[in-house]
Amino acid sequence: MVNSCVLHFQLFVRGLMFFHIPCLIYTFLWNIVPYLFEEYGTWTVYYMNVLVAFMLMNLVANWSATILYDPSFAKTKDNPFFENHNGDSPPDHFTPLLERSSNKNGLNGHCVYDMASKEALPWGFCERCDMDIPPRANHCRVCKKCVLKRDHHCFLVGNCVGFKNQRYFIMMNFYLMALGWFGGFLTFRYIQFAVWSELNSWAELMFPVAIVQGILGNIKLFHMLLIFLVFTEIFFGFIGFVYFTSQMTMSAGGVTLYEVAKKVPIKNNNTMNNNMKSIFGDFWVLNFIFPMTLVFRQRDDGIHWDNVKIDHTKRNKQLLNQKKANE
Repeated sequence: MVNSCVLHFQLFVRGLMFFHIPCLIYTFLWNIVPYLFEEYGTWTVYYMNVLVAFMLMNLVANWSATILYDPSFAKTKDNPFFENHNGDSPPDHFTPLLERSSNKNGLNGHCVYDMASKEALPWGFCERCDMDIPPRANHCRVCKKCVLKRDHHCFLVGNCVGFKNQRYFIMMNFYLMALGWFGGFLTFRYIQFAVWSELNSWAELMFPVAIVQGILGNIKLFHMLLIFLVFTEIFFGFIGFVYFTSQMTMSAGGVTLYEVAKKVPIKNNNTMNNNMKSIFGDFWVLNFIFPMTLVFRQRDDGIHWDNVKIDHTKRNKQLLNQKKANE
């Protein structure tokens, strides 16, 4: 029942985006921008149209990439027999991140390399997927997959955000915020100057009233669409602001939303610049202009994590507090 509701909600949000974007293209390029900037000259209208088209293009590109790039850690047959440097399972001192169990049947879908000489974080074992998973990976109950460097499951895009698609998710929210608030302001100004005089009452500016009045034919369908867009633009702008600021803050510190929420004792000794490169690739600021996937690839692979280790001081405090709570 829960999974069915989640699926329907995700389909609703995607359908809303599919409806929203063409409406923005039509209303802005053919109505709002020409009307509001006509007195500034033809070139001003042209460049404003280019700016709006550029922002819409980036929004659609990053939104599509967030959905299409699979962040999961797929099960393979590289090495069906688990064995690490001493023939045993990795040390089980990372339970807040991965509630792993011992590999009782001796089978898994991945080759686990010698972690003693290189890695500060242990591998874990996912019972649901029946395979060993890398450090910072986690199983998603909605996607039913293990996701590399899982951040969270986003119901607005309908899939998990992890190592392979976090860069697109962050940029999607940046343009969602910018286009939502900028577009909402311009749409409101257009309604104020061009639509207000044709409305029967201020109540028709309210979203539910505008829908009913539009269906009954008391106001133009185009005016009803504009009022609907104002509310959705403000809503998406707020959502984009919350996600973008939180994601950038955590990305700069080299942690994920899952690790923060679960209080995982992670200690990231990398600089902010290196943490950003891990997500966006080299020259990461250029991603604000256009997705730079093909030109500047990510430095990490989602499996090896240099200068990232368990904070044993924090971990010991957690264990001590848990012991006191149980007494």
